Amino acid sequence: MFGQKDKQTFPISTSSKSDNAQIKTLISEGCKFEGDLFSPDYTRIDGNVIGHLRGEGGLVIGEKGVIDGDVSSVEIAVYGKVNGNIKAHKLEIKRGGSVLGDVSVDHLIMEHGSKFNGQSKMTETTEQEINHEKEETPEVEEEV
Repeated sequence: MFGQKDKQTFPISTSSKSDNAQIKTLISEGCKFEGDLFSPDYTRIDGNVIGHLRGEGGLVIGEKGVIDGDVSSVEIAVYGKVNGNIKAHKLEIKRGGSVLGDVSVDHLIMEHGSKFNGQSKMTETTEQEINHEKEETPEVEEEV
């Protein structure tokens, strides 16, 4: 009866890598965190965070999640609200999600019904730039 609960997981039904990863840090609905937060693993925010949030894994802001501050992580999925600037490799703003601030990303995905108000800076290296770098790389010839 007591102590026999299975370890709870937090499934999310999307295709994002950060959404499907095992969430190790959770700020649940009704919780309020004030201050800067760093997480080395995948994190889900369903409560309120006032301060800057930085992660090395992925970050999911749930439907009830609100962040008032800057956010940086490898992958970010926004179902709730972010009031601040975002820096990420991949940012997904989901249906009902809202971002008010500037974003600097390699990949930006916005679903129908999402909101974004700010400036975006795309930092992805294009295929043409990659091919150009290959052409400039000198080949070393060996003399025998």
